[in-house]
Formats: sequence, structure tokens, C-alpha cells
Amino acid sequence: MATNYFSPWDIWYNRNGFEGLQPSYGISNGDEDENYSPYRLEVYAWVGLAYFDGDNDGIFNDYSLPAANQIVANMATNPAQYQNLLTFNAGQPQEVGNLVKTINPLVFQPQQSARIEDLQDHLPMPGGTLPRYPSFTPPWAFGQWADGFDFAGTLQPQEELLLRDYGKVFFYEVEVFEAATNAFVGTYILHPEIKTLSGGLVNKWHPVENTPGGGIQLQGNLPFGSFNLHYYTDGSFNPTTYSNFGSGSGQCNSFELVFEAPSIKHQHTITGSVPKTLTMDIWQDVPTFWQRSALHLRVH
Repeated sequence: MATNYFSPWDIWYNRNGFEGLQPSYGISNGDEDENYSPYRLEVYAWVGLAYFDGDNDGIFNDYSLPAANQIVANMATNPAQYQNLLTFNAGQPQEVGNLVKTINPLVFQPQQSARIEDLQDHLPMPGGTLPRYPSFTPPWAFGQWADGFDFAGTLQPQEELLLRDYGKVFFYEVEVFEAATNAFVGTYILHPEIKTLSGGLVNKWHPVENTPGGGIQLQGNLPFGSFNLHYYTDGSFNPTTYSNFGSGSGQCNSFELVFEAPSIKHQHTITGSVPKTLTMDIWQDVPTFWQRSALHLRVH
């Protein structure tokens, strides 16, 4: 993607022969060495569509598919089937930036960690396929986290299918408790830092507009704020390409959707019995660039 944000979300590597390369989510609440955490984490995820196709017409397209199959969801024609993922502004559909919160949290006791992923699904959810690495032992165990992000029946069936294929976690909402006493410490909202949204390198983040060239930038509205929406494209429908030989080369055209959320920190100090830091960021695997990157939440 660019410096500091090696995102694992790319429409061209979403499915279609890339099963087994779906994004993974790492969460670690301390470890067994010197990084002891006295806290229990209850982790909720705010989830939505990871991509924007460039045209806010209520029809979600996947340009990585053959032309005859690119329409994967006609939300505008069937709004009742997508009542959580589609909103209307003055009668006009807004097809991205509408997030849903998991109902059942992922619970982590002190020193527990997990790598959450699915063999085929872009977003791990209950009822998916087996994890790619079931043989991992602690701290990278699956256990009670194997099902992934649980909406407990609050989604419409079509929404669940769409998020399995095209969803991602945008924000974490983490409730922290003292594990020994069950005393509540605080709630922390986190969003990964995306320095490239504010310039620096040649910027290919584009505003998500009401209509192509309409000039009105759409927002994602959540209980903790309203945020401008952007997506990443080079203006073409050419696939992302990348070479990891030498200095690397290629072109990113991911169509990834992001929130411009500078008011939401990617790091918080936990104000409990032991000073600790809670961080949400993306861990990059250098040789394979984004294909092995992972969204990571950690106490350290």
C-alpha cells in the first residue's frame, strides 16, 4: 500500500484462486515472558465491507471476477436484505461505511493469544471452514476463538455471506477488566494509524463520493464519531501487482475502504493496576508484502 500501512486487504487477492491467503487477525494479551498482563480483555469488532467499487449506486461489484459475475450484491434493489450494511441519504443509497458491531466479544484472559483466520472466508465468522494452522500450540492457539467474529444472528443471511467474502474489522472496542478482581478498568476504541491519508508520498487514496465526481464525500457514522471515507485506487481496473525481488516493484490498486479517523487512537495507556499499552496496528511480513500481513491487537 505505502509506508506504514501494509494492509492485507486487496480486492484482487480476496478469493478466486487465493483461498488459503485470507487475512488473519492476531490478538495477544501479554505473553509468558516479561510482558505480563493482569487484565481480562473483552474485544468487540466493528465490521463492514472492506472495499468500494467507485460507484455509490447500491450495487457492490467485484472487479476481480469475470465481467458476467462482477455484481455480487444488488443492495439497492433488495434493501431489506441488507438493512445493516446499506443506508439511504435523501433517498440515495450509501453502500459502504456502514458498520456492525459483534454481539459476543472475544475474551482473553492474562497471557492468552490467538491468531484468527479462515481457510476460505475473508472475515472469520462462526460456521466457516477450519483454520489454516490448526496445529498451532499456545500462545497461538484457537480454542474458544476459533469461530471468529460473532454477530449472534443480528445480520441478514445475505449480509453474513457478503461479509464472509468482503468484510474486515475497521475498529476494535475493547473493555478491560482486572482479571483478579473483575473490576472494570475502561473501554478503549482503536483504529489503525494510516499516515498516508495525510499526504507525504504520492497519494492514491480517493474520497468516497455520493456519485462519481459528485463532490460530496460520504462519511461513516458511528456512536463514537463521524469519519470521512476513502478508498485506494490508481484509477484503473488493473489488478494489483507486486514483486518481492530486489527492491520490489508493482502497482497497488486494492479498492480498499478506510476511515479517516485521526481522533481515534491506535494506542492507549491502560490505566489499571499495572501500566500497560493497548495497540492496534498491522504487522507486515516483509518478503510477501501484504499477503501475510495481519491486523494485530496487543497488550504490551
